[in-house]
Amino acid sequence: MATYQPYNEFSTVSGGGFDNSQSSGRPNSGNGGSGSSSTLTPVTIKQVQESKQIVQDGPFVVNNLELHHVSFVGVVRNVVDNTSNINLTIEDGTGQIEVRKWSDDSNDMANAAQDEQPDAAESSQVAQMYEVGTYVRVFGALREFSGKKNVQFAVIKPIDNFNEVITHYLEAMKWHAIANGKLESPVNLQPNSEQTGEEQNLFVQDNSASEPKTALHKILEFCTAQCEGKDASSFAVHTKLIAQSLALSEPDVKMYCQTLVDQGFIYPTFDDSSFFVL
Repeated sequence: MATYQPYNEFSTVSGGGFDNSQSSGRPNSGNGGSGSSSTLTPVTIKQVQESKQIVQDGPFVVNNLELHHVSFVGVVRNVVDNTSNINLTIEDGTGQIEVRKWSDDSNDMANAAQDEQPDAAESSQVAQMYEVGTYVRVFGALREFSGKKNVQFAVIKPIDNFNEVITHYLEAMKWHAIANGKLESPVNLQPNSEQTGEEQNLFVQDNSASEPKTALHKILEFCTAQCEGKDASSFAVHTKLIAQSLALSEPDVKMYCQTLVDQGFIYPTFDDSSFFVL
């Protein structure tokens, strides 16, 4: 059995996880720790653009949906490289929006300080991650500045499988139907009767006391315990901590976490390996 070394890089707070000490620049949840501000809603870009704040400093609302954290998919139409950050223009057929992505690469930061020099790098590391014409999925907090919608603290993931695009639009339609009373809200997600074996483990479902918990269940319960009482703007659970604590391999943990993201139980925050429970 593989051995796991103590994982402390992301364990600066009691109970483990990733605590961002620079959280003063990030907004608080907004309702005194209410879980509603951590809701991740799949939407189209048109829904983002048409959403309105009915109450000052309140949530954005569109089609009876309250939007706090949102996710959407689209095609990259333009990339503007500012070295330390990039502006992506993303379009999904219903509209387009600009999303800013900051670089975590120290070389990009160094180049930003000397970008007036003729021998400065032509393309930052963060800009090389995205190409015009490719699909991406965006997660972030919806904000508005000077009458223009903006996605703060955006996590932008390239899409390798077009099924993810189709799945997103189905999810967006489902939650639109739920918000407008056309569909009942599911209490939990369960597999159908034809799913068995390993395929069944990819779904979160209620387990009786006599049934062993799946790895997916254990990861969700672990993340829920770690995130309890924490602020999503300054705390996240890293996949390395999950792997160490549950004696799982990190690639498996990342796969299960992606499944939980797709099912709407968790969402990525600071990067693709840091998650918070909805």
